[in-house]
Amino acid sequence: MMNKFGPILKDFLEYEGIGVKEFASRIDTSPKNLIDILNGNIEISQNMIYNISFITGIPVSYIENVENNFKLDKKIDDLLKEENINIRDYINRFHYKELAKEYGISFTNDRNDYSIAKDILKYLRISNPKSLYKENNSIFYKSKNDKVELLAIWLEKCYRIAKEQQIKEYTKENIETLVTFIKEEALKNELDERKLIHKFNENGIYLVIQDDLKGSKIRGAFKVFNDKPAIYLTKKHKRIADIYFALLHELAHCKSDFNRAKSGSMVSYLDENDSAIYEKEADAKAFNWLVENTIYDEIKENKDCILDKRVVPAFLVYRMAYDKIISYSSKLYQKYNIVIRDK
Repeated sequence: MMNKFGPILKDFLEYEGIGVKEFASRIDTSPKNLIDILNGNIEISQNMIYNISFITGIPVSYIENVENNFKLDKKIDDLLKEENINIRDYINRFHYKELAKEYGISFTNDRNDYSIAKDILKYLRISNPKSLYKENNSIFYKSKNDKVELLAIWLEKCYRIAKEQQIKEYTKENIETLVTFIKEEALKNELDERKLIHKFNENGIYLVIQDDLKGSKIRGAFKVFNDKPAIYLTKKHKRIADIYFALLHELAHCKSDFNRAKSGSMVSYLDENDSAIYEKEADAKAFNWLVENTIYDEIKENKDCILDKRVVPAFLVYRMAYDKIISYSSKLYQKYNIVIRDK
């Protein structure tokens, strides 16, 4: 099919009782050409749109809108076919039924798959649905195992929240200020999101804590926009050390990977075994911030290590459990790495 307005015009002519030969003569074309238009077999030229509008009274803007939407639908369809994806499967990959409820995304027509797809693409600020599946995607670095559509939606949601934040000047020295602040908050067994976001903004860093969509394994992300660092976290973890470790991991990227993150979001995942070298380096830095390596090596085998005033108990048991010195189900771990409630 080459046009969408033809069948609409066909219904109009039948309703008005106008024959093909007569109408063809009025719009200065041949009956054969008109039949091809009515059956959607050929595109409608701009001159023909003007002629049809002049005779029928149907606004040029309406005809153009029908044709432009049809061409965009066809473009989306053709691009998805290259990836062997049909339109229904494509929108389902975004969990589109959850987007309105969870992310406040509104759809122009939630009964039309192509309309839904276009609204999603507009939200993501991309014109080509294939962009998400390019191997060297400049939008973000992605995991081989993650659902790229859910990642894209989450990153965009975080970006839209972050750009509304007012932040002050950033320098690398601010990172140590924030590490100290995190330890102070953890000692109080507190996670006050508003207070945390305000502190990060005061130190020149965008901070967004946003639930991801079901089925994703995202833990957090680091990127740079407006030449300022931005940290995004999900709420996957409910224990205090787990959450702060995820935050410290992204701060490590902030310190070491600022320039790398200018070209795409650096995304970390839950239980990812094949992490890139920069992810492993960020983990190592975050563990050292939790409990300094020299102190940790000195006390980790000591049965009274939890009483050491140089460490945050929650952070110590987190490292010990990770290193399999204690189990995650142990009383020590459960006692000190507490489940926290959002404030």
